[in-house]
Amino acid sequence: MRRLLDAFVASGAEGDEIERFLDAEPRGGEGTIRDHIAAEMANQLLGALGQEPSQDSRKTKKLREAGLWRTYDQPPED
Repeated sequence: MRRLLDAFVASGAEGDEIERFLDAEPRGGEGTIRDHIAAEMANQLLGALGQEPSQDSRKTKKLREAGLWRTYDQPPED
C-alpha cells in the first residue's frame, strides 16, 4: 500500500484525482479500487494469522454499502 501511495505522489496526481481513481469501479458490481485494496489487505492479515483468506472485493463492497465500514476509508476526526 505504501508503494502505491508513493507512486501516486510521484505521478504528481492531485488528491482529488487519487480519490477519484480509488472510487472507480473498473468492473461493474465487483467493487471499487479501494474495495479491491481493502480485500487484499484483509486477506494478507488473515493469512498472517493462519486463517484461510476469504475476503474479495464484492464482499468488501457489500460491507461498505451496508454501512458496516462507514469510515474505513476516511481519516480520523480531530
